[in-house]
Amino acid sequence: MVRSMTGFARAESTAANRKCVVEIRTVNNRFLEFNVRMPAKDLEIEKRVKKSFAEKVTRGYVEISITVSDGEGVKRKLALDEDLAGQFIKAAKTLKDKYGIGGEPDLASLLSLKDIFRYEEDETNLEERWELIRGALAPAVEALVAMRSAEGSALEKDLLEKLSDIEASAANIIESRRGQEKEIVKKFRERLEELTAGIEADPQRIMQEAGVMAERSDISEEIIRLQCHITQLRELLAKGGAMGRKVEFIVQEMNREANTIGSKSTLFDISREVVEIKSNLEKLREQAANVE
Repeated sequence: MVRSMTGFARAESTAANRKCVVEIRTVNNRFLEFNVRMPAKDLEIEKRVKKSFAEKVTRGYVEISITVSDGEGVKRKLALDEDLAGQFIKAAKTLKDKYGIGGEPDLASLLSLKDIFRYEEDETNLEERWELIRGALAPAVEALVAMRSAEGSALEKDLLEKLSDIEASAANIIESRRGQEKEIVKKFRERLEELTAGIEADPQRIMQEAGVMAERSDISEEIIRLQCHITQLRELLAKGGAMGRKVEFIVQEMNREANTIGSKSTLFDISREVVEIKSNLEKLREQAANVE
């Protein structure tokens, strides 16, 4: 199944008079990147949060917001970071002495510095905090994956439609190419007769020269490779899983073949189909940027 990289999910959990709300947003990104916002920095909890996404989300920018609110009966105490407060006072005195600024650091100034204070929860250990967070995180992750999968189904349908359009254009090019070989011989004969002013030319030489021109404009190998890439992309979409970067690479190779076909052929019908192919490839490229 194809999965999109964009999605949103929200879930809540409650335990011991505490409520946890988890919101997850994901957007396109070349790699997997996390931004976890929590009430207090806890490396162990953050590690477990990221591990919850293992094998479920493999690509994209993941923004996780975790908020915890306390109900009645939950006690918290205010803690002072004395070392940080001391650094603020020392820095203020340095500024005063260096630049001749008047005044002294007072209590009101220190109380306005929120960074020197923090809340510490009583009798709340790591496992209790994790159980509360996991209660909201697990359903949020599942909802996110479901949303990314649903959007991925729409992406897959659109990608397959564009591939069918490209395949139809390739078939039209093959048909036009068959008529082009006869046109090459005809134009070469007309041009040769014009240059020789009615002098009869060697038919064998005409066929040889026309053969050289036909070989230079031969696009059969490019068409075969283009069709192979279409088959590869269909198989990749059918297989499912993380495929975004592979899709982008195949589309890039298809665009290379289209450019070569366009440069080799001067027939209007073929040039028109090449324009259609490149237009659909650009749409494929834009959609591939959304695929996980």
